[in-house]
Amino acid sequence: MGVLAVFGVKDAAMRIYYGLHNLQHRGQEGGGIGTFDQNGKYYRHRGLGLLSEIFTNGELNHLPGDMGIGSVKYSNDVNDGLECVEPLFFHHRGGDFAVACDGNVINAKQISDYLEKRGVIFQTGMHSELLAHLIKKQAGEDRIVNLVKALNMMEGGFAFVVMTPSRIYACRDKHGIKPLCLGELDGGYVVSSESCAFEIMGAKFLRDVEPGEILSLDAHGMRSTSYSRYCRHRMCAMEYIYFARPDSDIDGCNVHAYRKEAGRRLAHECPAEADMVVGVPESGLSAAMGYAEGSGIPFEMGLIKHKYVGRT
Repeated sequence: MGVLAVFGVKDAAMRIYYGLHNLQHRGQEGGGIGTFDQNGKYYRHRGLGLLSEIFTNGELNHLPGDMGIGSVKYSNDVNDGLECVEPLFFHHRGGDFAVACDGNVINAKQISDYLEKRGVIFQTGMHSELLAHLIKKQAGEDRIVNLVKALNMMEGGFAFVVMTPSRIYACRDKHGIKPLCLGELDGGYVVSSESCAFEIMGAKFLRDVEPGEILSLDAHGMRSTSYSRYCRHRMCAMEYIYFARPDSDIDGCNVHAYRKEAGRRLAHECPAEADMVVGVPESGLSAAMGYAEGSGIPFEMGLIKHKYVGRT
């Protein structure tokens, strides 16, 4: 899954749409975009399939506002219906809000049991709904305090974007397992699962969101809060090996360079007698190049992926 958010950017929905195209590799089973206009009214369009199949008839023209969040969905067989396509929207006495998530909350069952005993009825099995109900169950009126309390109840690797009518919160898990980065665009801000989304949007990369960090983006600028004292980098190796796009930079490391170096080291640790090195498209190509360089065996394109099919 992949998430993206913008604040203070004209034609926010269109910018999000372009950015999500560069995150399409993180999910092809569904996608959606939600925005708030200047009057605090919420708009959303979502669907199943690729972004090009979801936004076909000018739907972006009906998503006004200079702030919004979007996501692309990866199927897990349990939550495959349209109702599970994010962002999810919630009404609350403290103000309406929308949520999108990349990652997994490993204690989701315990949290859902805890909430159900307190009268919560779940509409989906999405972890964004878990966070929303935890926020709504907090007694305080301060949204950031409620968010900190809710996140401290969650364990796992995740990146959340939460949007209210006047603010966007971007949250990364305390171990930094899932990537999340911050960019600048036309005087506003962009948050994305991967930096590869910034170029197509015309945004400038600023920095990675730190483990356990909550970024608050509003008309007054950006503020940073840490929701946990026990934060450390434990990035998911599969992001570098498989999930992320080669042109993304995650926590200061280029994904292509990481895969290429991994292939080079593999050549030294596990040499092979072979005539050529062939990479498996797409994520295996960089590693194969590194193996070829490390071994001195020529790299060749022995496998060609059909550009117009989905995941292989």
